[in-house]
Amino acid sequence: MNESRTKSPGHETVRTFLRTVGPLMLLIGLAFTFVGLASFFSAFGTFEQPRYFWCAFVGMPLVVFGVGMSQFGYMGAIYRYIAAETTPVARDAFNDLGEGIGPGVKAVSKAVSEGVMEAQEESRRRN
Repeated sequence: MNESRTKSPGHETVRTFLRTVGPLMLLIGLAFTFVGLASFFSAFGTFEQPRYFWCAFVGMPLVVFGVGMSQFGYMGAIYRYIAAETTPVARDAFNDLGEGIGPGVKAVSKAVSEGVMEAQEESRRRN
């Protein structure tokens, strides 16, 4: 398939944006989540309310969106890696199956041809 037909005109720009902003958003989200959870757990044993617990509520969606953007940004590279890893295995399995099934296919085709010849002989005897 012609790769230029499958890519939109701004494909490279969008991919660069996703590959840059996605990991950055993920790191910022992890920092916010860490601060919020640290504030929450440090308030245990005291009668004070956690001061920065709201950071966890900001950080968790940032983590989710950062991971999603990174997945879309690196999707082509990941699929190319998967294809390069699995294609030789699938090809070998297909070839082994073809070699192993050969005698069975010959036996079936021989049985079919013998059956056809017997049917032709019977129809000649009847006529």
